[in-house]
Amino acid sequence: MKKIIVLVLSVSCFAISYSQTVLKFEDHALKPGMHNPMSYCSFVDPGIAGSDVTWDFSELRFIKSFEGFINESGDSEFGRCFPESNTELTEFSSRFFFKVSEDKMEQFGYSTDDGKNQIHFSQPFIKIKFPFAFKDVFSGHVEGTASYQGTINSTINGSYSVEADAFGTLILPGNTIYENTLRIRTEKEYTNHYSNLDQEVYIITYRWYNSAHRYPLLVLTTYTAKTGNSESIHYQAAYNVNALKSVEQFYEEDVEIYPNPASKVLNVRLNALSEGSYFFEIFNTSGEFINSFYRETPAVGLHDFDLSGIIVSLKPANYVLVISNANTRISKNFVLAE
Repeated sequence: MKKIIVLVLSVSCFAISYSQTVLKFEDHALKPGMHNPMSYCSFVDPGIAGSDVTWDFSELRFIKSFEGFINESGDSEFGRCFPESNTELTEFSSRFFFKVSEDKMEQFGYSTDDGKNQIHFSQPFIKIKFPFAFKDVFSGHVEGTASYQGTINSTINGSYSVEADAFGTLILPGNTIYENTLRIRTEKEYTNHYSNLDQEVYIITYRWYNSAHRYPLLVLTTYTAKTGNSESIHYQAAYNVNALKSVEQFYEEDVEIYPNPASKVLNVRLNALSEGSYFFEIFNTSGEFINSFYRETPAVGLHDFDLSGIIVSLKPANYVLVISNANTRISKNFVLAE
């Protein structure tokens, strides 16, 4: 059976297919320790809404890479300024502070990387609710204050709406095809009230998700700001690095952990059916998340990964190693001895 699958999938254009995607807390919420490598790319029209849509973005032009870092907000100096939050996302030299719960993700604040500019939301912006499926929609009101070096210089008042407005097939560079992809459209409109003027801000963001990736496969944002008769428009586009490195299905017998039990040395041997990216997660037997990391397989065949540096801080106990790619997710138990 494995040889047949290899033959069928060994083509330059491969498809990843699942049942229709539903955003769930356990699969798509921001998760501390699970970082998000992305690449800036050229901006394109986000296309139409509806069902069974095909978005061909295979010609997106790579610009540069960056990474989003997700941590517990209490671990950072600026996170303590947002006591309502429990999760911090750092990207674009900015910090975004969320309260992540099983039913939603709420943004309570924003800070530049140096902490000089901050936004505190007294009425938070709900980024997503769980579960969230095609045609689901919600809206709300947002209020807050903006400050510079600790002094409030404006108030914020506005509204937002979030809608799963489309699903279909997403094609990214390299002719990577993702079927049953869910698109989320977020529209934010608010006014910055300064002492002597008002600034109108309008932001529309499209994000594409699938069942196998926690974070979006592609993000397209248009940011419009208007002050008096002056208007500026900025565009931002980025795709998920791992979305372009999807690898073929693998099986439990393709993974070996050795030695097991382990002490100071732990290795994983993986039989890769194609080059690509694998995501590793470590949990304890109670299901609590411990650590996560990526490893690349540059070619087909056997690859050995040394995890000794990963386990050095772990206490002797039983653990679960979860290995996943866009097609497969398997679990392997291992033991750390004294």
